[in-house]
Amino acid sequence: MKTVGHAYSVVGGREQNEDAYLIDDVQGLYAVADGIGGGLKGEVASRMAVEGLKELRDNFDSLRDVFHVLQSNILQESLDTLGGALMGTTLSCVEIQNGKATICHVGDSRVYFFDGNVLRQLTEDQEIYDESLRGTVLNSYLGIESDVHPLKIVQESMMVGSGQGFLLASDGLFKQMSDMRIVTLIRQHIQTPDKLVHQLCEEASHTEHSDNVTVVYVGITD
Repeated sequence: MKTVGHAYSVVGGREQNEDAYLIDDVQGLYAVADGIGGGLKGEVASRMAVEGLKELRDNFDSLRDVFHVLQSNILQESLDTLGGALMGTTLSCVEIQNGKATICHVGDSRVYFFDGNVLRQLTEDQEIYDESLRGTVLNSYLGIESDVHPLKIVQESMMVGSGQGFLLASDGLFKQMSDMRIVTLIRQHIQTPDKLVHQLCEEASHTEHSDNVTVVYVGITD
């Protein structure tokens, strides 16, 4: 079984891109991270997450264990460079080996599974409604202080096969584009995934008040 990842990322309507992604076809490891809005050095936190995931993966038995180390590293970076000020990132990843996919997730970036026809969301956005802000806020991400909210790392596994795929995305995609439109584009460009990720990002970023948009598509073949 072979996995091939394609990715694209755009700044959208923001001043800088605080998203990051990982594609490692050799390890079968793929991820998207989104630096926390309202925090400092979000671009550093997201880069630490994806680079650390790649570097540390072989040292631990599970992805969950790697996430815990990344949490400690980002908290330490915040303490060392920002005096403990808010710094954090989401991280959603998929590891595919020997026909088994393991999904590990924290925050509100998403992992979707495409079975060749239907797109299914596998992750749940980790957020709560804030009365004072009259909107939703993240209540779990890498870099969160335990006295604010406990870190919640979700890991699950599933068997996969040829012709299927995974879509990983920062919230700049699905907050600007419907699932129906995403599925339409996947079906249209399933044979040209490089065009798929490009069109998803460009289309989402052209909406008013768009966020950074990052998309990774992983196709599975024999």
